[in-house]
Amino acid sequence: MIIKDTMVVIHLAKITMLEKSCGYFKDTAIPEAVRNEILFGKEKGYADVKVILDLIEAKKIIVKNVRNKGLIKKAEEFNMQRGEAEAVALYWQEKADYLATDDDNVRKKGTLLDIKVIGTPAIVLKLYKEKLIEREKFEESLSELRRIGWFSDTVIDKIKMEGLRWDRQ
Repeated sequence: MIIKDTMVVIHLAKITMLEKSCGYFKDTAIPEAVRNEILFGKEKGYADVKVILDLIEAKKIIVKNVRNKGLIKKAEEFNMQRGEAEAVALYWQEKADYLATDDDNVRKKGTLLDIKVIGTPAIVLKLYKEKLIEREKFEESLSELRRIGWFSDTVIDKIKMEGLRWDRQ
């Protein structure tokens, strides 16, 4: 199972890779707070929200409640709020395999909190290595992520180089 936070869901939707990533990871879940943050985007008219809501309706993304509110408080003690705090809490609650997040704070504290973290660029690389996307889609996705501007050029270039190394194997 993979738990995704808001930014990963949005980034994957923007590069048209969200559904493919849900298929790869099989069980994909988001906490209620992430769904609410996505619904806020609907009010603002963001086009990618429809894709996300369609995948929730199709049950390719499951919305789960964090039953143990103490887990949310634990995440908040590490300077995490709303969607990120609930995503971390849901990861712990469900004993998930991955927490998909592009939040630097969560990523930096992943080892400390015993969380196996993966971000959008690494998900794109995984899909490419598993031959679920072609080279052209891999490069197009990285270019779009670069254009979005959330990730440093260093991160995008590193993932691109790993893809090139993979091609040579």
